[in-house]
Amino acid sequence: MLSLPELSTRFPVFAQFTSSSLPIHGSHRGGRHWGKENTLQTYRQAVNEARTDILEIDIWKTDDEHLVINHDGIIDGINVNQSTLQQLQKLDSQLVTLDQVLIEFTPILSIVFFFDMKDTKAIPLTLDTIRRYNIENRVIFGAVNRTINKELQKHKFSSIPICADIETMMKISQDYKQGKLDENYMYEHDILGFFVEPQTRAMLTQHLIDTIHKAGKPLALVGSLLDDPKVQQEMIQLGIDILFTDRPDILRQTFDSFKNK
Repeated sequence: MLSLPELSTRFPVFAQFTSSSLPIHGSHRGGRHWGKENTLQTYRQAVNEARTDILEIDIWKTDDEHLVINHDGIIDGINVNQSTLQQLQKLDSQLVTLDQVLIEFTPILSIVFFFDMKDTKAIPLTLDTIRRYNIENRVIFGAVNRTINKELQKHKFSSIPICADIETMMKISQDYKQGKLDENYMYEHDILGFFVEPQTRAMLTQHLIDTIHKAGKPLALVGSLLDDPKVQQEMIQLGIDILFTDRPDILRQTFDSFKNK
């Protein structure tokens, strides 16, 4: 793993994790097996049952200036960013706002929030919300879409780290294969991230991870394979810094088994 004490001097969000030798425990959209993702129910269970460190949250802005939590941006064929909150909640009674999530979980000081931005128009309001709740030191940003990611980089607070988008990580992977990743490589982002699927698992070698760590970059993983305890154990042994899983309960069991050894 990367030296988190050193990293926390640049990004205070990492300060609370400096005493652990395990990766940071992340719950992807709360956790799929407990019920509907991105809901208060799944977030509560991720916090209370899996004792998660990070809640991953997908953010959109409604037409009437509310931030809501939804992955695809479409509910029953209706675009989230073109509808009002009231209209959307009639279609989905479990739809929650970012305010609802923060009201419930900001009092739990150990919780960090990974804001996965799905909507460029949501960025200014999200930054205002971070100020309002005084959680600049408890947020990590990301955006899978490169256009949104670059816009986010322009406006985010410097104290909040941002994770790379898919296009960037594909380029980094290609550059690594071509031997271009060295101490002079120009990384655009504060955190690097890979989707761990059957077709990408093989590229996660110790050499790649060590190369990224030498540049002072933490590595975050997400993907279906991370629901498997055997894969979780492999990633821990490789020194991955952040693991996001759809099965936070299984990941917690894996972590506990390492602590008990």
